[in-house]
Amino acid sequence: MAVFDLDDTLVRGDSFARFTRRLLFRQRWRAVVSLLLAPLLAPMLFLSATRRVAITGFLWLASAGLSEAQFTALARQFAATHAQNRVTVALDRLQQHLADGDRVIVVTACADPLATAICADLGLSQVEIIAARLRAGRTGMWPVLGCQGPQKVQRLRDAGVTLPVDYAYTDSLSDLPLLRAARHRYLVEPSSEHLTRLRAALPGAVTVLTATAERR
Repeated sequence: MAVFDLDDTLVRGDSFARFTRRLLFRQRWRAVVSLLLAPLLAPMLFLSATRRVAITGFLWLASAGLSEAQFTALARQFAATHAQNRVTVALDRLQQHLADGDRVIVVTACADPLATAICADLGLSQVEIIAARLRAGRTGMWPVLGCQGPQKVQRLRDAGVTLPVDYAYTDSLSDLPLLRAARHRYLVEPSSEHLTRLRAALPGAVTVLTATAERR
C-alpha cells in the first residue's frame, strides 16, 4: 500500500487555499468583505485552536449563495487548470505503484469535491481518495471533517487501513504522524527546513525525491 499527500506532493501549492482565494475574488463584495476581515481571520489560520474558525469564515465568504452543485462545478473548473502544476517525480512513482498492483490512496487536507476533481484531471480516477469533507448548508459550505496531521492517520484507520502502510509520500512536516506510520518514507522536494526537522524526528531512513535525483 502506498499513501500520497496531494498538495506540494502531486501538485504544487495549497489547492484549497488557492481555490478559496479564487472564489473570494470573483465578485467585488466577497473581495471587499474578505479583505476587511483578513486582519482578524488570517492570523487565526496559524494557531491550531483557532484554525477551524478562520477556515469556516473564509469558506463561508467564498461559498455564500452557492448551491452544492454550483460549488462543485466551480471546483471542477479550477481543478482543470490547477492540475497542470503537477509534480512529475511523485506522479511517476504513483503510476509505478499502480503498475505493480499496489493499493494507492491519496490522503489530503484539501477538501472534496476539489481533491477528487484534481485527481481526476491528473488521470488518477482509479485511486482512492481520503479528503477533508464539507457540508452544504442553507447559506454556503461548511467544514465538517478534517484530514490534516494526525487526522490523516485516523482517517486511514477509519477507512479500514491496517497500519503501518508500506509507503508514504509527502513534502511536509505536518505529515510527521503519517510518515511515522509508514515502513518506507519519501519526501517529495521538501524545503531544507522541513527536511532537517523530519530527519531529526524520524528514526531510520528517509528518502528524498527531486526532479533530478533520489537520495537518503
